[in-house]
Amino acid sequence: MNSTAAASTTCTSENATDSSRIVPSKAEGIALCTAFMLTFAFIVVGNLLTIVLFAVNRSLRKRSLFLVINMACADLMLGTVSLPIYIYIVGKNFQLWRGGWSISLSIFYTTVDCFFLQASLISAAFVSGERFYAIYFPFKHRTALSMQAYRIIIFTVWALTLVITALWTTLYFLISYKLAIYVWMLYILIVLFIICGCNIGIWRKLRHGNIASQQQNRDSQNKRLTKTLMLVSILSLLSSLPLIIFNCLIFVYDVQIPYTFYYLVNVINYSNSFANPVVYALRIPEFREALNLCCRRRPAAPNTLRRRKKTFDVAQVTDLRTIRTDTSQLAFEQENLESKL
Repeated sequence: MNSTAAASTTCTSENATDSSRIVPSKAEGIALCTAFMLTFAFIVVGNLLTIVLFAVNRSLRKRSLFLVINMACADLMLGTVSLPIYIYIVGKNFQLWRGGWSISLSIFYTTVDCFFLQASLISAAFVSGERFYAIYFPFKHRTALSMQAYRIIIFTVWALTLVITALWTTLYFLISYKLAIYVWMLYILIVLFIICGCNIGIWRKLRHGNIASQQQNRDSQNKRLTKTLMLVSILSLLSSLPLIIFNCLIFVYDVQIPYTFYYLVNVINYSNSFANPVVYALRIPEFREALNLCCRRRPAAPNTLRRRKKTFDVAQVTDLRTIRTDTSQLAFEQENLESKL
Protein backbone atom coordinates (compact mmCIF):
# COMPACT_ATOMS: atom_id res chain seq x y z
CA MET A 1 0.00 0.00 0.00
CA ASN A 2 1.45 3.35 -0.98
CA SER A 3 -0.04 4.92 2.11
CA THR A 4 2.37 2.94 4.19
CA ALA A 5 5.06 4.17 1.88
CA ALA A 6 4.06 7.71 2.67
CA ALA A 7 4.12 6.97 6.34
CA SER A 8 7.48 5.33 6.03
CA THR A 9 8.87 8.35 4.25
CA THR A 10 7.74 10.56 7.07
CA CYS A 11 9.58 8.31 9.45
CA THR A 12 12.67 7.74 7.35
CA SER A 13 13.02 11.42 6.54
CA GLU A 14 13.62 11.97 10.22
CA ASN A 15 16.14 9.13 10.32
CA ALA A 16 17.86 9.81 7.03
CA THR A 17 21.23 9.93 8.70
CA ASP A 18 20.82 6.47 10.22
CA SER A 19 23.88 4.40 9.38
CA SER A 20 21.82 1.23 8.98
CA ARG A 21 20.30 2.62 5.78
CA ILE A 22 22.21 3.25 2.59
CA VAL A 23 21.59 6.80 1.45
CA PRO A 24 21.27 6.77 -2.37
CA SER A 25 22.75 9.30 -4.73
CA LYS A 26 20.92 12.17 -6.40
CA ALA A 27 21.30 10.47 -9.78
CA GLU A 28 19.14 7.61 -8.53
CA GLY A 29 16.62 10.13 -7.22
CA ILE A 30 16.46 11.89 -10.59
CA ALA A 31 15.94 8.55 -12.36
CA LEU A 32 13.19 7.52 -9.95
CA CYS A 33 11.40 10.88 -10.15
CA THR A 34 11.57 10.71 -13.95
CA ALA A 35 10.04 7.23 -13.86
CA PHE A 36 7.26 8.45 -11.58
CA MET A 37 6.59 11.48 -13.80
CA LEU A 38 6.30 9.28 -16.90
CA THR A 39 3.99 6.99 -14.97
CA PHE A 40 1.89 10.00 -14.00
CA ALA A 41 1.58 11.09 -17.66
CA PHE A 42 0.63 7.60 -18.85
CA ILE A 43 -1.94 7.17 -16.06
CA VAL A 44 -3.68 10.46 -16.81
CA VAL A 45 -3.70 10.07 -20.60
CA GLY A 46 -4.66 6.38 -20.65
CA ASN A 47 -7.46 6.45 -18.10
CA LEU A 48 -8.84 9.81 -19.24
CA LEU A 49 -8.99 8.49 -22.80
CA THR A 50 -10.78 5.36 -21.57
CA ILE A 51 -13.42 7.40 -19.74
CA VAL A 52 -13.93 9.79 -22.68
CA LEU A 53 -14.33 6.92 -25.16
CA PHE A 54 -16.85 5.28 -22.86
CA ALA A 55 -18.82 8.51 -22.57
CA VAL A 56 -18.77 9.28 -26.30
CA ASN A 57 -19.11 5.86 -27.94
CA ARG A 58 -22.31 3.91 -27.39
CA SER A 59 -20.78 0.57 -28.32
CA LEU A 60 -18.71 0.68 -25.12
CA ARG A 61 -21.67 1.37 -22.85
CA LYS A 62 -22.15 -2.24 -21.91
CA ARG A 63 -23.05 -3.45 -18.46
CA SER A 64 -20.02 -5.73 -18.39
CA LEU A 65 -17.72 -2.70 -18.81
CA PHE A 66 -19.21 -0.54 -16.06
CA LEU A 67 -16.85 -1.94 -13.42
CA VAL A 68 -13.94 -1.42 -15.82
CA ILE A 69 -14.80 2.27 -16.16
CA ASN A 70 -15.19 2.50 -12.39
CA MET A 71 -11.65 1.11 -12.03
CA ALA A 72 -10.41 3.62 -14.61
CA CYS A 73 -11.90 6.47 -12.55
CA ALA A 74 -10.13 5.21 -9.42
CA ASP A 75 -6.83 4.87 -11.28
CA LEU A 76 -7.21 8.35 -12.78
CA MET A 77 -7.75 9.93 -9.37
CA LEU A 78 -4.85 7.92 -7.96
CA GLY A 79 -2.55 9.30 -10.64
CA THR A 80 -3.75 12.91 -10.59
CA VAL A 81 -4.09 13.43 -6.82
CA SER A 82 -1.84 10.95 -5.04
CA LEU A 83 1.12 10.46 -7.37
CA PRO A 84 2.25 14.13 -7.58
CA ILE A 85 2.50 14.27 -3.79
CA TYR A 86 4.47 11.05 -3.79
CA ILE A 87 6.87 12.46 -6.38
CA TYR A 88 7.42 15.40 -4.05
CA ILE A 89 8.14 12.95 -1.19
CA VAL A 90 10.65 10.98 -3.26
CA GLY A 91 12.48 14.11 -4.43
CA LYS A 92 12.60 15.47 -0.89
CA ASN A 93 14.07 12.24 0.50
CA PHE A 94 16.71 12.26 -2.23
CA GLN A 95 17.39 15.95 -1.46
CA LEU A 96 16.50 17.03 -4.99
CA TRP A 97 14.53 20.00 -3.64
CA ARG A 98 13.80 21.61 -0.35
CA GLY A 99 10.48 21.87 1.33
CA GLY A 100 8.59 21.24 4.51
CA TRP A 101 6.61 18.15 5.40
CA SER A 102 3.80 18.67 7.87
CA ILE A 103 1.66 16.15 9.70
CA SER A 104 -1.48 17.44 7.97
CA LEU A 105 0.06 16.81 4.55
CA SER A 106 1.10 13.33 5.67
CA ILE A 107 -2.44 12.55 6.83
CA PHE A 108 -3.92 13.94 3.61
CA TYR A 109 -1.60 11.94 1.36
CA THR A 110 -1.99 8.72 3.34
CA THR A 111 -5.78 9.00 3.32
CA VAL A 112 -6.13 9.93 -0.36
CA ASP A 113 -3.61 7.37 -1.55
CA CYS A 114 -5.17 4.61 0.53
CA PHE A 115 -8.67 5.53 -0.65
CA PHE A 116 -8.06 5.47 -4.40
CA LEU A 117 -5.63 2.54 -4.27
CA GLN A 118 -8.16 0.42 -2.40
CA ALA A 119 -10.92 1.55 -4.78
CA SER A 120 -8.87 0.20 -7.68
CA LEU A 121 -8.03 -3.04 -5.89
CA ILE A 122 -11.62 -3.65 -4.74
CA SER A 123 -12.84 -2.89 -8.27
CA ALA A 124 -10.47 -5.57 -9.57
CA ALA A 125 -11.95 -8.03 -7.06
CA PHE A 126 -15.50 -7.18 -8.13
CA VAL A 127 -14.51 -7.48 -11.81
CA SER A 128 -13.22 -11.00 -11.10
CA GLY A 129 -16.39 -11.87 -9.21
CA GLU A 130 -18.63 -10.49 -11.97
CA ARG A 131 -16.79 -12.50 -14.65
CA PHE A 132 -16.96 -15.62 -12.48
CA TYR A 133 -20.72 -15.18 -12.19
CA ALA A 134 -21.04 -14.52 -15.94
CA ILE A 135 -19.13 -17.70 -16.81
CA TYR A 136 -20.80 -20.09 -14.39
CA PHE A 137 -24.32 -18.62 -14.50
CA PRO A 138 -24.66 -16.97 -17.94
CA PHE A 139 -28.47 -16.96 -18.04
CA LYS A 140 -28.82 -15.45 -14.57
CA HIS A 141 -26.07 -12.96 -15.39
CA ARG A 142 -27.99 -11.67 -18.44
CA THR A 143 -31.34 -11.52 -16.69
CA ALA A 144 -30.65 -10.79 -13.03
CA LEU A 145 -27.84 -8.21 -13.30
CA SER A 146 -29.67 -5.13 -14.50
CA MET A 147 -28.45 -1.55 -14.69
CA GLN A 148 -29.71 -0.97 -11.18
CA ALA A 149 -27.70 -3.96 -9.94
CA TYR A 150 -24.50 -2.57 -11.44
CA ARG A 151 -25.17 0.80 -9.84
CA ILE A 152 -25.53 -0.93 -6.48
CA ILE A 153 -22.27 -2.83 -7.06
CA ILE A 154 -20.38 0.38 -7.88
CA PHE A 155 -21.86 2.08 -4.80
CA THR A 156 -20.76 -0.93 -2.72
CA VAL A 157 -17.20 -0.62 -4.08
CA TRP A 158 -16.87 3.00 -2.96
CA ALA A 159 -18.64 2.38 0.35
CA LEU A 160 -16.24 -0.46 1.21
CA THR A 161 -13.33 1.72 0.16
CA LEU A 162 -14.47 4.51 2.45
CA VAL A 163 -14.92 2.17 5.42
CA ILE A 164 -11.54 0.48 4.94
CA THR A 165 -9.73 3.80 4.49
CA ALA A 166 -11.34 5.29 7.60
CA LEU A 167 -10.51 2.20 9.66
CA TRP A 168 -6.92 2.01 8.46
CA THR A 169 -6.07 5.69 8.91
CA THR A 170 -7.67 5.70 12.37
CA LEU A 171 -5.64 2.69 13.46
CA TYR A 172 -2.44 4.04 11.96
CA PHE A 173 -2.47 7.60 13.26
CA LEU A 174 -4.38 7.22 16.52
CA ILE A 175 -3.76 3.70 17.88
CA SER A 176 -0.81 1.69 16.55
CA TYR A 177 0.77 1.48 13.13
CA LYS A 178 1.68 -2.20 13.68
CA LEU A 179 -1.94 -3.02 14.45
CA ALA A 180 -2.93 -1.12 11.32
CA ILE A 181 -0.45 -3.19 9.28
CA TYR A 182 -1.83 -6.45 10.71
CA VAL A 183 -5.40 -5.45 9.90
CA TRP A 184 -4.36 -4.30 6.44
CA MET A 185 -2.55 -7.59 5.75
CA LEU A 186 -5.63 -9.57 6.77
CA TYR A 187 -7.79 -7.48 4.47
CA ILE A 188 -5.29 -7.84 1.61
CA LEU A 189 -5.23 -11.62 2.04
CA ILE A 190 -9.03 -11.70 1.75
CA VAL A 191 -8.98 -9.59 -1.43
CA LEU A 192 -6.18 -11.66 -2.95
CA PHE A 193 -8.02 -14.85 -2.08
CA ILE A 194 -11.15 -13.56 -3.88
CA ILE A 195 -9.21 -12.51 -6.98
CA CYS A 196 -7.18 -15.71 -7.15
CA GLY A 197 -10.17 -17.97 -6.45
CA CYS A 198 -12.35 -16.33 -9.10
CA ASN A 199 -9.58 -16.36 -11.70
CA ILE A 200 -8.71 -20.00 -11.03
CA GLY A 201 -12.38 -20.93 -11.42
CA ILE A 202 -12.65 -18.91 -14.65
CA TRP A 203 -9.47 -20.49 -16.01
CA ARG A 204 -10.76 -24.00 -15.33
CA LYS A 205 -14.08 -23.24 -16.99
CA LEU A 206 -12.42 -21.72 -20.05
CA ARG A 207 -9.97 -24.61 -20.27
CA HIS A 208 -12.74 -27.22 -20.36
CA GLY A 209 -14.63 -25.11 -22.90
CA ASN A 210 -18.09 -26.13 -21.68
CA ILE A 211 -19.56 -22.68 -21.23
CA ALA A 212 -23.31 -22.82 -21.59
CA SER A 213 -24.50 -20.55 -24.35
CA GLN A 214 -26.99 -20.79 -27.20
CA GLN A 215 -25.37 -18.24 -29.48
CA GLN A 216 -21.85 -18.99 -30.64
CA ASN A 217 -21.02 -15.36 -31.39
CA ARG A 218 -22.05 -14.22 -27.93
CA ASP A 219 -20.13 -17.13 -26.45
CA SER A 220 -16.95 -16.07 -28.27
CA GLN A 221 -17.31 -12.42 -27.19
CA ASN A 222 -17.96 -13.47 -23.62
CA LYS A 223 -14.84 -15.64 -23.59
CA ARG A 224 -12.66 -12.86 -24.98
CA LEU A 225 -13.98 -10.26 -22.53
CA THR A 226 -13.56 -12.71 -19.65
CA LYS A 227 -9.94 -13.41 -20.60
CA THR A 228 -9.26 -9.67 -20.91
CA LEU A 229 -10.71 -8.79 -17.52
CA MET A 230 -8.99 -11.80 -15.98
CA LEU A 231 -5.69 -10.43 -17.32
CA VAL A 232 -6.51 -7.01 -15.82
CA SER A 233 -7.18 -8.48 -12.37
CA ILE A 234 -4.02 -10.63 -12.53
CA LEU A 235 -1.91 -7.59 -13.44
CA SER A 236 -3.42 -5.71 -10.50
CA LEU A 237 -2.56 -8.62 -8.24
CA LEU A 238 1.02 -8.97 -9.49
CA SER A 239 1.71 -5.24 -9.23
CA SER A 240 0.50 -5.16 -5.62
CA LEU A 241 2.30 -8.25 -4.33
CA PRO A 242 5.86 -6.80 -4.23
CA LEU A 243 4.72 -3.76 -2.26
CA ILE A 244 2.75 -5.97 0.14
CA ILE A 245 5.84 -8.11 0.78
CA PHE A 246 8.08 -5.06 1.27
CA ASN A 247 5.65 -3.40 3.69
CA CYS A 248 5.42 -6.64 5.66
CA LEU A 249 9.20 -6.88 5.91
CA ILE A 250 9.64 -3.23 6.89
CA PHE A 251 6.81 -2.70 9.36
CA VAL A 252 6.37 -6.17 10.84
CA TYR A 253 9.88 -7.64 10.85
CA ASP A 254 11.85 -4.35 10.90
CA VAL A 255 13.96 -5.33 7.90
CA GLN A 256 16.15 -2.49 6.61
CA ILE A 257 15.56 -2.07 2.86
CA PRO A 258 17.35 0.56 0.76
CA TYR A 259 15.34 3.47 -0.53
CA THR A 260 15.92 2.61 -4.20
CA PHE A 261 14.41 -0.88 -4.00
CA TYR A 262 11.39 0.35 -2.12
CA TYR A 263 10.69 3.14 -4.61
CA LEU A 264 11.15 0.78 -7.57
CA VAL A 265 8.45 -1.42 -6.07
CA ASN A 266 6.21 1.64 -5.87
CA VAL A 267 6.88 2.37 -9.54
CA ILE A 268 5.61 -1.12 -10.34
CA ASN A 269 2.58 -0.61 -8.14
CA TYR A 270 1.64 2.70 -9.75
CA SER A 271 2.34 1.36 -13.24
CA ASN A 272 -0.66 -0.94 -13.00
CA SER A 273 -2.91 2.11 -13.26
CA PHE A 274 -1.83 2.81 -16.84
CA ALA A 275 -1.37 -0.85 -17.86
CA ASN A 276 -5.12 -1.43 -17.84
CA PRO A 277 -5.93 0.97 -20.74
CA VAL A 278 -3.20 -0.72 -22.79
CA VAL A 279 -4.85 -4.08 -22.19
CA TYR A 280 -8.24 -2.64 -23.18
CA ALA A 281 -6.83 -1.28 -26.44
CA LEU A 282 -5.19 -4.59 -27.30
CA ARG A 283 -7.95 -6.95 -26.22
CA ILE A 284 -11.35 -5.21 -26.54
CA PRO A 285 -12.41 -4.72 -30.20
CA GLU A 286 -15.02 -2.06 -29.35
CA PHE A 287 -12.38 -0.01 -27.57
CA ARG A 288 -10.05 -0.20 -30.58
CA GLU A 289 -12.83 0.74 -32.98
CA ALA A 290 -13.83 3.72 -30.86
CA LEU A 291 -10.20 4.81 -30.64
CA ASN A 292 -9.72 4.52 -34.41
CA LEU A 293 -12.96 6.38 -35.03
CA CYS A 294 -11.88 9.27 -32.81
CA CYS A 295 -8.49 9.42 -34.53
CA ARG A 296 -10.07 9.54 -37.99
CA ARG A 297 -12.53 12.31 -37.13
CA ARG A 298 -10.53 15.39 -38.04
CA PRO A 299 -12.30 18.61 -39.02
CA ALA A 300 -11.46 19.82 -42.54
CA ALA A 301 -9.41 22.97 -42.82
CA PRO A 302 -11.08 26.12 -44.24
CA ASN A 303 -8.84 26.05 -47.33
CA THR A 304 -9.87 22.46 -47.97
CA LEU A 305 -13.53 23.37 -47.72
CA ARG A 306 -13.04 26.23 -50.16
CA ARG A 307 -11.24 23.96 -52.60
CA ARG A 308 -14.01 21.39 -52.37
CA LYS A 309 -16.65 24.05 -52.92
CA LYS A 310 -14.76 25.51 -55.88
CA THR A 311 -14.33 22.06 -57.43
CA PHE A 312 -18.01 21.36 -56.94
CA ASP A 313 -18.96 24.66 -58.61
CA VAL A 314 -16.71 23.98 -61.61
CA ALA A 315 -18.10 20.48 -61.99
CA GLN A 316 -21.65 21.80 -61.75
CA VAL A 317 -21.02 24.43 -64.46
CA THR A 318 -19.41 21.79 -66.69
CA ASP A 319 -22.41 19.51 -66.29
CA LEU A 320 -24.80 22.32 -67.18
CA ARG A 321 -22.82 23.13 -70.32
CA THR A 322 -22.84 19.50 -71.34
CA ILE A 323 -26.59 19.29 -70.84
CA ARG A 324 -27.14 22.41 -72.93
CA THR A 325 -24.93 21.08 -75.75
CA ASP A 326 -26.76 17.76 -75.79
CA THR A 327 -30.14 19.54 -75.85
CA SER A 328 -29.16 21.79 -78.76
CA GLN A 329 -27.81 18.82 -80.72
CA LEU A 330 -31.04 16.89 -80.23
CA ALA A 331 -33.06 19.89 -81.37
CA PHE A 332 -30.90 20.26 -84.52
CA GLU A 333 -31.28 16.57 -85.41
CA GLN A 334 -35.04 16.75 -84.87
CA GLU A 335 -35.28 19.82 -87.16
CA ASN A 336 -33.31 18.04 -89.94
CA LEU A 337 -35.55 15.03 -89.65
CA GLU A 338 -38.69 17.12 -90.00
CA SER A 339 -37.29 18.92 -93.08
CA LYS A 340 -36.56 15.60 -94.75
CA LEU A 341 -40.04 14.40 -94.08
